[in-house]
Amino acid sequence: MKRQFILAHGFFALIALASWYYNLKGPGLVWNVFLALVAYDFSYLARVSNHKWLQVILLMGWLLFYPNTFYMLTDVVHMYFVRDILTDQLSFMYYLIYMSSILLALIAGVLSVRYVTNLLKMRNWLFRYVFMAILSFVSSLAIHIGRFARLNSWNAITHPNLVIDEIMKVFSYSEVPFVLGFVFIQMLCLWLLEGND
Repeated sequence: MKRQFILAHGFFALIALASWYYNLKGPGLVWNVFLALVAYDFSYLARVSNHKWLQVILLMGWLLFYPNTFYMLTDVVHMYFVRDILTDQLSFMYYLIYMSSILLALIAGVLSVRYVTNLLKMRNWLFRYVFMAILSFVSSLAIHIGRFARLNSWNAITHPNLVIDEIMKVFSYSEVPFVLGFVFIQMLCLWLLEGND
C-alpha cells in the first residue's frame, strides 16, 4: 500500500513535468489529476490512521473528492489532437500525457475505494458491491454537475444550496444517459478490480 502511494505521486510528478515540458494547452489537466489524488490521499491516510475521529474526517474528505477520479474521463473532450496521434509526434505525446492522467485518476479511484471498504471491514462481497453501486450513482451526479454546472468538490461546503439545486436539475430524462453511463463505467472498474476476494 505504501509503495502504491509513493508510485502514484511519482507518476503524477512525471505527468506534471511532461505537461510543462511539452507546453500542453489544456483546461487544468494537471489540476484535475491533483484533485483525483486528493481523494486517494484521504483514503490512504484514513486507512493508515489509528484515530477514529481522524478517520471519520478523512473519509468525509474522500467522499467529497472521490468524484474527481472518474471525472477525468470527461477530459477526453479536450483531446482535439487525437486524429493526428499516429502521424504527428507532438500529438502522440499529448495523447500519452492525457491517457496517463486519466488512467492514474481511475486507478487512484479504484484503490481509494479498496482502502475504504477494507477500513470499513466490508467483507461480504454483496455488501461491497451495493456500496460501490450507490457510490457510483452519487459520484455520477457529482461528475455531471462538475462538467456542466462547473461546480467543484468544495462547493458542497461553501455553497451547499447551489449544489443541491444543480443535483435536482440532473434528475431529468435528458440527463439519464450521462448519469447511467458513468454509473456503468464506475461499476465496471470497481467490481472487476476490487481486491477483497
